[in-house]
Amino acid sequence: MDKETVKTEITNLYKKILGRIPDDEGLEMFTKQITLDNKTLDDVEKALQDSDEYHTIQSAPKFTSQYSDEEINKIIESVPVQKNGIFSWYHSFRFGSVYAPGSITSLKYQMWVSSLIPENLEGKTILDIGAADGFYSFLCESRGAKKVVAVDWFKFPGFTAAHKILNSKVEFQKLVIDDSTLGFTKLKSDIGTINDIEEKFDIVLLFGVFYHLPNPTMVIQKLFEKTDMLLIASHIIDSKELAMYYYPEGSLTSGDTTNWWVPTPPCLIDIGTRIGFEKSVLVDTFDFDSINAPLQQDDSVKNGLRRIHKIGLFKMEGRNEIW
Repeated sequence: MDKETVKTEITNLYKKILGRIPDDEGLEMFTKQITLDNKTLDDVEKALQDSDEYHTIQSAPKFTSQYSDEEINKIIESVPVQKNGIFSWYHSFRFGSVYAPGSITSLKYQMWVSSLIPENLEGKTILDIGAADGFYSFLCESRGAKKVVAVDWFKFPGFTAAHKILNSKVEFQKLVIDDSTLGFTKLKSDIGTINDIEEKFDIVLLFGVFYHLPNPTMVIQKLFEKTDMLLIASHIIDSKELAMYYYPEGSLTSGDTTNWWVPTPPCLIDIGTRIGFEKSVLVDTFDFDSINAPLQQDDSVKNGLRRIHKIGLFKMEGRNEIW
């Protein structure tokens, strides 16, 4: 085979086994092994199947579907490419034998966040705020939840595709969390806020949303009124100080106008307790430095006290009797 044909075949193996196109380094390494070192495509296939990435995929939640792998792939391929920072697939999914890698979060990270959600949700009601393409919503449904409501300001195309693939009963509501910024004020007039949800839920998920909130304490107060268990995944400042740090527009991610506050763990724990949760704890932390995936922070952030390299999982539950 000529070099270009080899690269095409290696790319096909990456898509088949890892659900993605190869990185430049991997493509060049395997191409060299075949063209110069007498390795075969079977050797490449075995190497990919022996990789940590493949084993992570195999241990991921496996959503069942009535569709064949071929039909699932067609549905995934039909999802349109989005513009203006809207991601078709935010999270990674494993539908049967088909793996669809997300554009933002790693599967390893998702599985870590998922550990915060109870394994048995039979008979429970779930509100998933900031659901994006709905990975955690569909996960809760697969764990037996009797009702799941996914909320976001926009219905991601990936959500629609996953909903179809899974023949899901997850409900979607287009809402914003609050109207405390100019853009959200306009959106509120069009689609409403979570204040419009009058029912209570057994569990509320607030994953990857906290730093987008101009008034996070107010939002947690609202959610306290809607649930006895609030699960949070949040960027954190690695400090024991009772503090919350402010981030100007674009200082965490270039062009992002929605970054506001990031707390230290003691700060967020204390906020939960003061609002009225009987128990407010940090469950675990995830260090992005450990997988060499730093956030896109500008120099004023990454070189100072406000540097972020960790995510924290928090559980707030129960109601303090004094309230």
